[in-house]
Amino acid sequence: MKSINRRSARVFAMELLYSMEITKHTVGDCIEGVLASMKEATKKELPAEMKGYGMSLVDLVQEHRAELENTISEKAHGWDLDRMALLDRIILCIALTELQYEPDVPVKVVLEEAVQISNKFSTADSSRFINGILNQFARDKGMLAKSDRSEDK
Repeated sequence: MKSINRRSARVFAMELLYSMEITKHTVGDCIEGVLASMKEATKKELPAEMKGYGMSLVDLVQEHRAELENTISEKAHGWDLDRMALLDRIILCIALTELQYEPDVPVKVVLEEAVQISNKFSTADSSRFINGILNQFARDKGMLAKSDRSEDK
């Protein structure tokens, strides 16, 4: 099976969810600005396949937001959602969505992508925080063996 790099779709979903969160506007209000910003940053259009996958992630995150945030709260011992960096919460929601609702995406790919995206877009400590929560979730759900930990890399 051909491997597809969906990072641009994940970044698109992250930027769109972030824009919606900070402006309190809808997808329709924010999408064109996000696409224009991404085009300016990369000097190319987001491919339709990536836009479609990104939109499916946005839709799933919105549909399951309460469940996703509850999972994050359970796994982030001692951290209130309000104290977490907004981008970290969004990256976690996207990754948890893929882990639960996109079975064709390998677990290790989801974890690695979330860490890489957080390294680029969020705080210096975000990647360790995100990696810890996602690894705990994946192990608890039997998606990773107890000894299969991506933070051991």
